[in-house]
Amino acid sequence: MLIIVCGLPGSGKSSLSNILTKEFSAVYLNSDVIRKQLFEKPAYTEEEKRKVYEEMGRRTEEMLKKENVIVDATFYRKEYRKLMINIAKKLGKKTAVIRCKIDEKEAERRLAKRKQGLSDADYAVYKKLENEFEPLEPPYLEIHSSKKKEVVKYIKRVMGEEQ
Repeated sequence: MLIIVCGLPGSGKSSLSNILTKEFSAVYLNSDVIRKQLFEKPAYTEEEKRKVYEEMGRRTEEMLKKENVIVDATFYRKEYRKLMINIAKKLGKKTAVIRCKIDEKEAERRLAKRKQGLSDADYAVYKKLENEFEPLEPPYLEIHSSKKKEVVKYIKRVMGEEQ
């Protein structure tokens, strides 16, 4: 099973992904971690972003052969989501797409409180990506990331564990 967790910065993707990683005994791949592994001082160019998603795809394909995988990134471009979905299809694995949403004021508050960490995104990046985020194609679940139980139920339904 591949679980794609996407959304704007500050929407709770990583917090939700960590919960889902435990719930579904999955490997967790985070674009911020991969970016820092690939680039000592990321410039966030389109070329860098493409390389991060390609590396995430490479790792996903390797891990998905033997275990569930959760990928955590903005996935603001359709092509990046499609890359992951195609990997799962190629391997005959199911995919669940979750888009985390949050009130803009709450996102601004969260991003302002962020300390130095894996993500360099601030509110300006949130606003930029908000305008660039390409619409998702069904099926997907769009939900406030605090609604963990609903997300778990949705994923189990996709996996065929629940009617």
